Amino acid sequence: MVPALKAGSLLVFFICLYVLFLHVGVDVTSFLALTEQYIARLGSAGIFCFLILSALGTFFFVPRQLLSLVAGYFYGVGVAVCIVSCGAGLGCLFSMGYGNFLAKKFFQKKMRKRIKCLENIFTKSTFGIALGIRIMPIGCNTLLNMLVGATKIPFWKFWAGSALGYIPQNFIFALLGSVGKTENGLTVILSVLLYGSLLAVGFLIVKKNLPRHITLKYLYNGIVKGEA
Repeated sequence: MVPALKAGSLLVFFICLYVLFLHVGVDVTSFLALTEQYIARLGSAGIFCFLILSALGTFFFVPRQLLSLVAGYFYGVGVAVCIVSCGAGLGCLFSMGYGNFLAKKFFQKKMRKRIKCLENIFTKSTFGIALGIRIMPIGCNTLLNMLVGATKIPFWKFWAGSALGYIPQNFIFALLGSVGKTENGLTVILSVLLYGSLLAVGFLIVKKNLPRHITLKYLYNGIVKGEA
């Protein structure tokens, strides 16, 4: 339900944006140029606003990869990685807090099997598993944050692993976003190679930190499908 809602909301957003451009007669190149000028005038205030946008976007199911892509185009790789990673870390904290303080009873009642499955997965190393699944990544980011907030999984260890695990993919997508200005094909190839390497690294980290009795299939079913 949630992944479908996430995909649907993004689709509606892009359709509305397309219709706006079509009827208003906005030239995309001119629009980007005007946006860059506006962002440049905002200076550090604009960077702070994008950080808050990243935090809210992470909470409201907006993919951080998309945020990194946009930030990479407008701010460059270094600044983009910093602001989106900090924003995603804040968003993770917000959604975990929501699951812990506001929706704990709801999740424990409606998603009992998934919560039990998550608690089994994170028994050996909360930090290590969180780091690995963020690097890959696996599952719906925001929903997982909320569910973990409603479990007995160590709150701050999961958050620390998540916050650190966000950085590598944010870097790759910010790098891809910067290609919009440089038009460097080698950067695209490098990004693809890095992405493939990340999948392998994330997989190895997850496998190393899983309890012995927990299989990768069990982890996938628990995090992605919600089946014990």
